[in-house]
Amino acid sequence: MSIQDELNFQPSEQPGVDGLARWRGQRQEIFKAMARANGLPLGHPCHIELRDGTTLEGLLQLATEELFLDAERNPKLKLRIERCTFSAVEILSVARLD
Repeated sequence: MSIQDELNFQPSEQPGVDGLARWRGQRQEIFKAMARANGLPLGHPCHIELRDGTTLEGLLQLATEELFLDAERNPKLKLRIERCTFSAVEILSVARLD
């Protein structure tokens, strides 16, 4: 998807759906694809054990909100649970809690 397509807020052919709502829907689909590609339960409560022995429980999220998401695998992806940030390569195990 090009940047122009990403930021296209023009009215949709679908009645009742504005450009911003369509963009948010596309972004959510890319977010889900990124989670699948990286094998991570992003947006879900989980239990994570890091390679240094740290264990975390809570909602797994991206460490920063990115305007443009890439749906491809990224081992350097920065994640967080609560205020603790870490990268995907630091994860030893992960289990969804829902």
